[in-house]
Amino acid sequence: MKQIKFLFATIMAVVFLTTFSSCSDEKDEPAVPAAKTIQGTYAGDLECTVMGSASIFEGKTFTVNATDESTVSVVLPAFGEAPMALPSITLTGVKVTEANGVVTLATTEVTGQTDAGKSYTCTFSGTVQDKTLNLKFNLQYGAMPMPMICSSTALKQ
Repeated sequence: MKQIKFLFATIMAVVFLTTFSSCSDEKDEPAVPAAKTIQGTYAGDLECTVMGSASIFEGKTFTVNATDESTVSVVLPAFGEAPMALPSITLTGVKVTEANGVVTLATTEVTGQTDAGKSYTCTFSGTVQDKTLNLKFNLQYGAMPMPMICSSTALKQ
């Protein structure tokens, strides 16, 4: 009889220990959508190459705005000097995905027209990791015969 009581007490102790050790007082935080995690202002230098000639535009500001949980708009800054000054361009409908701490901005082609009536086509892609925006875009602006091939590494402000 003593063995049965001991066995019963042991089984009950194991059941109680496993029940209480599997519970946690910490609340699980809801996952933040990828688009919301990267929205903000980023600052860095912009390097553009046209027909093999490179130019660096220092201290440019890029803005990323979440339009929904998986889509952002990206505002490219105005750059250049007259007569080749380019206005700020907003790229909409850029899809984002997140994997292993890296948010990827999908390759997106956007066509549009500036307020001055000049047409443009921009093919854009990028990533955000550790508050650093890495982007690349090819911009065909107005009547330019060759595209501008641009890239930037910008830090979140």
